Amino acid sequence: MIKRILLFVLALMMVGGVASAAEPTRGVVVLLDTSGSMAPDRIVLARKAITDYVAGLQPDVLVGFVAFSDKPQLLVPPTADRGQVTAAVNSVQAKGNTSLHDAVPLAVSALNGITERRLVIVSDGEDTVSKTSLDAAVQSLVDNKIPADVVGFQYQDAALQRIADAAGGRLLTANDAPQLAAAFAALVVPTTAPAVSAPTTTVAPPPAVVEPSSTSWQTALVIGGTFLVLLLVALLLFGSGGRGGPGEKLDQQIGQYGPGRRTGHEPVAAQEGSVARTALDVTGRLIGERRASDIATKLDLAGMRFKPTEWTLLRVCLAIALAAGLAVLTGVPWLGIPLGLLLGWLGTAAYVSAKTTRRRAAFGEQLPDVLQLIAGSLRSGFSLSQSIDGVVRDGAQPAAGEFSRALAATRIGAELEDALDQVAHRMESRDLAWVVMAIRIQRQVGGNLAEVLLNTVGTMRDRAKTRRQIRALSAEGRLSAYVLIALPLCLGTWLFLARPDYMRPLHTTLPGWLMLGGAALLVVLGAFWMRKLVKVEV
Repeated sequence: MIKRILLFVLALMMVGGVASAAEPTRGVVVLLDTSGSMAPDRIVLARKAITDYVAGLQPDVLVGFVAFSDKPQLLVPPTADRGQVTAAVNSVQAKGNTSLHDAVPLAVSALNGITERRLVIVSDGEDTVSKTSLDAAVQSLVDNKIPADVVGFQYQDAALQRIADAAGGRLLTANDAPQLAAAFAALVVPTTAPAVSAPTTTVAPPPAVVEPSSTSWQTALVIGGTFLVLLLVALLLFGSGGRGGPGEKLDQQIGQYGPGRRTGHEPVAAQEGSVARTALDVTGRLIGERRASDIATKLDLAGMRFKPTEWTLLRVCLAIALAAGLAVLTGVPWLGIPLGLLLGWLGTAAYVSAKTTRRRAAFGEQLPDVLQLIAGSLRSGFSLSQSIDGVVRDGAQPAAGEFSRALAATRIGAELEDALDQVAHRMESRDLAWVVMAIRIQRQVGGNLAEVLLNTVGTMRDRAKTRRQIRALSAEGRLSAYVLIALPLCLGTWLFLARPDYMRPLHTTLPGWLMLGGAALLVVLGAFWMRKLVKVEV
């Protein structure tokens, strides 16, 4: 009897041992990106959020810690000692590259032997140096059925989403300290099944937590400012109301006979709305009359019908819109905003310069035909002023408008040669300057002006033919220059947008700034050198 009792007690002890051995355990391994992109502020915020998360876990949850930069390191295996984990987290520093794909299998192996397992990954960029592929890292999570909750700190891409979706994890995003704390508060703690059989009950899923939006308040402010700028541009260009006052009608009637006369049935510009008028008044006071006169001259040379205040306000609006767009695209406001303002302001100035150059080139191409028409009129018995008036009536722009300006100057007392000389200066036309010189000589010594003009036209056409031949022969060199100059700029821009972590050392370190400055200097010197090689004066 005693023997049977001893055997029964021994069996109970064995059953208790088996039950205790089979009691489920819970464990989580935290993986922290300690690459150089986390310095100097992100690593501090991440350490604070992780230590708070670890301190809030239940005592029976084992916690491990993996730091990954150039290579992953298991600093703390899963343990119940919260102080050891906290000390390891606070000791890591940000430097090196990102080896996320190598860190995932290491963390998975650290959870061997634990029943309920989970990973928590904090990263701010894509993998750059791992020997393990993304597919292999994802497959390790799938094979071991270990979900991974990924916190994208000011970063989110398809790779992080695949890691999170591999075994039922989540991808959370955060842009600042409060959003990072909210993301860790939304993480799922490993749960265990009940040790004793109990009636099956339906457990309600945890309430859905809205993931922090990747668009911070700064981005919202930039988008709102861009909308207001575009609205102002729309009001400026498509204002409501119409010009119907007597003074406006008189200006339009007089304008039909001036240098800016209308060449066709063009619609009358709409009157600006009240908001646009206020903005234009403020802009006019800021630029002043002298500066407005200079801007009006440049716009007139470019053949643009904007007023100085309208064009200045439009330039400001476009620069602000471009700055906002670059700030959103690059995610670096301190770089995108100044660069956008600079590109917007200089780009509009370059646009006016390009239109002026194109208009002067068109004038030079039309000049031989205009002079031949004048010579024909002179042979028919018309005077020089009458011949030029015929060009104004029947000629094409911009030649007709410029010669109309010369005729308008003669009607208020200027000499015709002086007025034509002013046109040559405005259009930077050496051919017209030589024609004016020939007219002056003919006025002094006499001769057949029509024949002189026809000889001049023949010379101009021969020079134009030679210029086109040289341009055709130098086309390959010019195209090569365009490609060689645009290639580093386009490639660098694409890398800044597609691989910001890879390019970050260029604008965050002193050697990077020196390299960028040297590259810019070399590109500028190369551009000038190639321009001299392919440019041939005729």
